[in-house]
Amino acid sequence: MNILAIDTATEACSAALLRDDGLIFHEFEIAPRRHTRLLPEMMDRVMAASNLEKSMLSHCAFSNGPGAFTGIRIAAAQAQGIALALNIPLVPVSTLAVLAQVCLDRTNYDRTLVALDARMQELYWAVYRRGGDDCAELVETERLSGLSEVAIDATIEFGGGHGWIDALRDRAEFPIDSGLLPDARSLLRLAKKAIDQDLVVDAGQIKINYLRNQVAEKALT
Repeated sequence: MNILAIDTATEACSAALLRDDGLIFHEFEIAPRRHTRLLPEMMDRVMAASNLEKSMLSHCAFSNGPGAFTGIRIAAAQAQGIALALNIPLVPVSTLAVLAQVCLDRTNYDRTLVALDARMQELYWAVYRRGGDDCAELVETERLSGLSEVAIDATIEFGGGHGWIDALRDRAEFPIDSGLLPDARSLLRLAKKAIDQDLVVDAGQIKINYLRNQVAEKALT
């Protein structure tokens, strides 16, 4: 499998490619409002570094939300275009799951609460645990709620994401890194697992996980 992964759901923009021999090629930059220009350049660079032609891609994975509406749709549209052009399946992966995977990849902790700023005094958040394959596994459900509704219990070992503002940090008794953001390199790990479990979709079935307004998924139009 040659898997291309892209993420633009937050101020970070990234692209990564897992080549069939296991090598990973990766681009990452924090670049607010520059995703539309940067993402195609990043994809071209990881393709060039891997010495693969686009026609050799087997799957395209993307972070499908929640997150910044415009950013999510940039990656979704790029992924859909690639899938249609190459007739390959898409692998949509939750932005919160990708952020949780970043936390697990960069620490030795096994249970993390990830949070992203949803504005209007609300957060996108969820608890994830480390599975036996080192992949992030969702505990219960992903949520959109006010700060006071975020449930922090004694099982949480680590917090990550820019949703960890002071009012929330004050309630935590574990390490927090609010600078962590989703990254396509960690997305690749989750995408490969999803492919192994046949959790892929056709380009025409692409959906975005908004969470807002009690609508968990909307089709890209």
